[in-house]
Amino acid sequence: MVSAYESGASLISIAREHLLGKETVRDTLADAGVRIRRQGLDDDQVTHAVRRYEEGFTNRDIARELGVGHSMVWRALKREGVKMRANSDSTSRHTRISRQT
Repeated sequence: MVSAYESGASLISIAREHLLGKETVRDTLADAGVRIRRQGLDDDQVTHAVRRYEEGFTNRDIARELGVGHSMVWRALKREGVKMRANSDSTSRHTRISRQT
């Protein structure tokens, strides 16, 4: 886990790989003396997130694509001034596709 994280892997991606919670991975790395990076999306990821959200994908869909937490996507979209949909309007692409067929 340490080498993966130090090579740039996210806490979420490591947690998924090892079937652990993000907090467990963070605690394990911290116990090993690893400095935990400030969490955030880079410019390319923000651009991707905005585009996908405007295409109708949910925060959770986008977060899975990027290997990050959904709240990180939400914060990035808010910072970019994206008009957020009401929860009732936030349907996943899979739901929208199945309704059309």
